[in-house]
Amino acid sequence: MERICIAADSTFDMTLDLVQQYGIEVSASYVRMGDQDYLDYPDLKQSDLFDYYRSAKKLPQTAAANPNDYETFFQECLKDHDAVVFIAKSSGMSSCYANAVTAAGNFDNVYVIDSLSISSGSSLLAMEASRKKNDMPVKELVEYLTTYRDKIIGSFIIETLEYLHEGGRCSTLAYLGASALQIRQSINIRDGKLVVGKKYMGTYKHALKEFIDTMLAQHEQMDDEVVMISHAIQDEALLNALIAQIDSLHYFKQIIPLSVCAAVACHGGPNAFGLFFVQK
Repeated sequence: MERICIAADSTFDMTLDLVQQYGIEVSASYVRMGDQDYLDYPDLKQSDLFDYYRSAKKLPQTAAANPNDYETFFQECLKDHDAVVFIAKSSGMSSCYANAVTAAGNFDNVYVIDSLSISSGSSLLAMEASRKKNDMPVKELVEYLTTYRDKIIGSFIIETLEYLHEGGRCSTLAYLGASALQIRQSINIRDGKLVVGKKYMGTYKHALKEFIDTMLAQHEQMDDEVVMISHAIQDEALLNALIAQIDSLHYFKQIIPLSVCAAVACHGGPNAFGLFFVQK
């Protein structure tokens, strides 16, 4: 049986404990704050980004690893494996996939999968890859994961459009209007891109609860194995209440909360909250 290495870029949000549990290799992305470049994994925290934004009045800049970085990364993975399956952040959101494909062109045993997702959506794909890697040859695994990928559903709700506005992804008019009217925007991941979803009115706590109700009601045919939460919730009691709400609405064997990575936190801002699960 082939020794297959499952790898992913750091925007998949998995904790070090989960990475070790599933045996996944991680390629870090870059974050620039001021004149200093940092690797976003595993040491950079959400609080570092938010503190920088509050003090510098500008967002950190994020960048994918370049093809040379990926080539070095794949070489390391292949020292102890016969093949690599790499889960890349959606090609519709980042150059991660394109850069990884360029590097993979120098190998005949590196396979790059466009996750068409981000954050916990990529986690779900990487975890499934790890579970199945010993069940089939690498080419069959890639085909299987491509089918599995298309069953993954993901959506975020954000407290404020401020961070998207600062990053040039939201107009000043939309930002000011949403702030004045207490509009909380949800963002769906569809075909590998971020698409504006339902708008929620009122306090953010109310919007969060309604968002969860809506997400679970819209998708009744869910795999009960796991639901992933990707979040930047600052209040632990609020996070626990949201987890309890999910548990009361639908049975999942596992509810796994993950703190969003630097790249997601830079755009979603504090208290962003996302749900990811697999359709049957």
